[in-house]
Amino acid sequence: MTAQETELFERIKAYGGPGRNVGNTLDFYPSDDFLIQLTVEYNAESASVFTMGKDAHFLWVGTRDTIILPIALYEGEHEILIKHTHPRGTESPSRFDIEWLVKSQNNGSPQIKSLILPIGKNRISFNRNTPYL
Repeated sequence: MTAQETELFERIKAYGGPGRNVGNTLDFYPSDDFLIQLTVEYNAESASVFTMGKDAHFLWVGTRDTIILPIALYEGEHEILIKHTHPRGTESPSRFDIEWLVKSQNNGSPQIKSLILPIGKNRISFNRNTPYL
């Protein structure tokens, strides 16, 4: 992790852990290592989301099984799910991962694929046609 990521990780720990299902603005694009460390520490999915039109990165943290992400926070903007973790190491997208991507595209998002960081395994990409569990 970068020094900036390490400092944020320590701040999150000092405050008792991350907020759940709330987008926290980041001043940087989080690395795979940062999201994985956060997931391992709190046994919860974490995601890197970019908001088009706002040009901002957000960190979202959910639970062990899911993460609730908006399709669009504001009119004319699109959330881009860059990557998210799977704490249990599942290498396939969930039905909810695919549904989020389809809804986002139906809402006008140009996003065609996203990445999953399954804990303990190599990252994978998925699109709306990827088989899910």
